[in-house]
This record gives sequence, structure tokens and C-alpha cells, in this order.
Amino acid sequence: MLKLCAVYNSLKPSLLGPFFMVLCFILFIVSASINAADIDVKIYHLSHNDLTNYAINPLLVEPDDAGIAGAALGISDSNTTGKFLGQHYTLHPIHLHDIANVTTSRIDWTKHLPQAGLILSDLASPYLQQLLAYNATLSTPHLLINISNRDNSLRQSQCTQMLLHTTPSNAQITDALGQWLLSKRLNRVFLIDGDTPEDDRWVTSFERTAKRYKLKIEASKKWTFDTDLRRTVSQDIPLFTQTSRPYDVVVVADTHQRFGQYVPYNTYYPRPVIGTAGLVADTWHPSIEQWGAKQLQNRFYDQHARTMQHQDYDAYVAVRAIAYSVQQTQSIDPTQLATFLRSESFQLAAYKGRKLTFRDYNGQLRMPIELTHPLGLVARAPQEGFMHPITDLDTLGFDRREVCQ
Repeated sequence: MLKLCAVYNSLKPSLLGPFFMVLCFILFIVSASINAADIDVKIYHLSHNDLTNYAINPLLVEPDDAGIAGAALGISDSNTTGKFLGQHYTLHPIHLHDIANVTTSRIDWTKHLPQAGLILSDLASPYLQQLLAYNATLSTPHLLINISNRDNSLRQSQCTQMLLHTTPSNAQITDALGQWLLSKRLNRVFLIDGDTPEDDRWVTSFERTAKRYKLKIEASKKWTFDTDLRRTVSQDIPLFTQTSRPYDVVVVADTHQRFGQYVPYNTYYPRPVIGTAGLVADTWHPSIEQWGAKQLQNRFYDQHARTMQHQDYDAYVAVRAIAYSVQQTQSIDPTQLATFLRSESFQLAAYKGRKLTFRDYNGQLRMPIELTHPLGLVARAPQEGFMHPITDLDTLGFDRREVCQ
């Protein structure tokens, strides 16, 4: 093949140039597929389904296959290129409710996880903490990619070499919102705290963002209603959002979708609503079409008969990151893959208009954050003008000096 390509280089451009170029490319692909050792890449999707969903509006209820559907598309796309390289990808779901009573006992991971596995973690903090503790005891630990847990502490004080995150931290989400508020000069905030543990963590993260961007929280209130507001929303919400001092914007922390949908257009002062309702910051939205995203959206719809949600995108990116690292290293060793994923050699094209990389200091994927309303894209963070010595993507979330080393 090399001799044939050398012949092509010696020819004048007008002499069968296109033919030899195509032939060399075909021979290169065939040679690679013949010479590459077959690799069977097993990716495990670890999840639990005991979280209570409080959403009343069926439009706000997560699909039953949220996340794992995106991983399945990632497997399909990886096999499209993998078949030329002797690589075959398979997805293996593991549901915690099938293997243990996780509410009353610790999980015996040795019975259910493979040796030196590649694992997508869709776990809440108590279960993920158990998994991290188990992983630390192994001589050959698993590669864990967190695809759903946004707890800031996982990126600050509990970061380990074998844990990476393709879902953003709460800090990345609230910083994206904070940059938008600053760019719009909406500096006075009325904050509504939904009063669940997840809401409290979101509020703590937004308070950090407010301090960072010098936003003033004029007032904050805990959500205390425990009744169905569908008939009384026009009376209850204006009264709840009335304050002694005026504000520019309402920020809602309602991670369980219990009440946030009732806040827009019902506030005492006619103000924009952002946070987990109104203008929302996240990794993906069905309206995104640029940079080849339309084709991704169509492939997902053809496979799952619904639109792609942020949970699906985060899992999809995790699978594609693994596939790219396997292609580059020709290995499925978790430690080798983790090292490559954190290195400067890793850059992933992921329908965001720029290459995505992992922060080497805490394993968080750097990525733009989309700001959307229910039916469309509004803006993208980082906002123009926010600078950083390394990349403007590091203006979202935790910088190196803010995390464990």
C-alpha cells in the first residue's frame, strides 16, 4: 500500500490523481481493519429508579429511558466507525433495584460489577459514594463516568483519578445563568428555594455565583405550599412573590419540578423567571440544530421515537468519549483510558461547535451550556467577554485553585 501511494506522489496531478487518492484511502481503511486486533468494549450503565418524581404536568415527567437512551445511541454511533477498526461496543444496563435493597443495606459490588469495567454512573450521591469507596479498594479500579449527579462536592473535595463527569456541576449551571444575568444587567434577584436537599444544593451553588458576579439577592423565600396550585396559582404566586424591595429577576430552585412551572407570568412584579423554570441552563435541548446537531437529533428520534433530552446527551457524550479513547489507545484498560481522557491529547467533537476536553484536576468535562426556554434556544454560555487564562469554558464551574489537587 505504501509503495502504491508513493507511486501516486510521483505522478503529475493530472495523471489518474483522483483514482489513486481514493484507492490509497480504501487500502488504508482495509489494512487498518485487518491489522487491528478485535476489541470487545463492554460499557455498563449503572442506575437506580427509586427517586420520587413530583411533577404534576406530564410534559415535565422524565422519560423512563432518560439517559440510557442516549447511551444506546452512543453505542450505535461508536459501532459505525468501530467495525472498520475491529472494535465492537455493547451496553449492559445494571439496575440497583434488581440487585439490592439499597435503602436498607450496603451493596455488594463484587457480585454485580465486572473486573476492571467501564461504567456510566446514573446514581444519586449515597450510592455513588458507596461505589467510589469500593473502587478505591481495587488494585485495578473501574473507570467511572458520572452522567447525572451534579453535586458540586464531587468536583471539589471528592475528585479521584478514575472518576470523570460528562454531566455539568451545579456550579457550571448557575454560573451560566449568572453570566446571562450580568450581561443583561439584571442584578437584583428574588430567590425561591424549593426546600428539598437537591434544591438546597442548587441554591448554595447560586449563592456562590451571585457572589462571584456581584449579583444582589434582595430577598429569598422557602417554598411552603403543599397543595395543588392549578386552580389558585393566579392568587397564591403573586402574593408569595411580593417583597418589600423590588427585584429585577426571579430565580427558581425547583429541581423536582413541583411548582416552578407556575411562577412565570404570575409574579407580583412582571419580571423574567430563570433557574429550573422559565429560562433554564443545561447541556442540551431538542431545538439545537447547529454543528451537525440536527442529524444527531434525527438519529435519536429514529431510534427512540422521542426528542433528545439533556440526560440523553450527557450519557451519549460519555460513550463517545470512551469510544474515542479506545480508538486512540487501542486499549480497554480503565487506568490507561482515564489517563488519556484527562490528557491534552483528548478532544471530542460533540455537536457544540468546539472540541470538548476534561479538566485534568477534577475530571469535569468542559462544555458550553445552553440557555433555553421550553421551545427554543436563547443564548449560550460562556457569554462573550468572560475571559480565562486557559479557556473561556473554565469561567463556568470550578477553577483549579478551587478544588482538590
